[in-house]
Amino acid sequence: MLKSVLLPISMICACLVSGQEIGEAKPPAPAAEPHYDSTFSGPIVEISAERITVSRSILGKPAEKRSFWIKADTRIEGKLRVKAKVTVGFITTDDGGDIARLIVVRTSTPKK
Repeated sequence: MLKSVLLPISMICACLVSGQEIGEAKPPAPAAEPHYDSTFSGPIVEISAERITVSRSILGKPAEKRSFWIKADTRIEGKLRVKAKVTVGFITTDDGGDIARLIVVRTSTPKK
């Protein structure tokens, strides 16, 4: 009888030490980041439901604009609006169009 009491008590102690409750399910794993080949960062200059245009300036080079198709499986993190700074992860298709796979809006932090 002593063995039958000690076994459940040892299981409870092991759960308490590990920080898990009995019967607790593991939290779901975070969603995997979509696959993309290249990135492009800068402020949004034009936006529509199916397309986004981003401009970037590199010191010593003229400003460059690129447009990306937004598809149903494009993951968007943040609120898209004109002048918002974004980073676009994209793939280039054979027909020459760039498809956005991930768009991350970069929030500005106030200077202290």
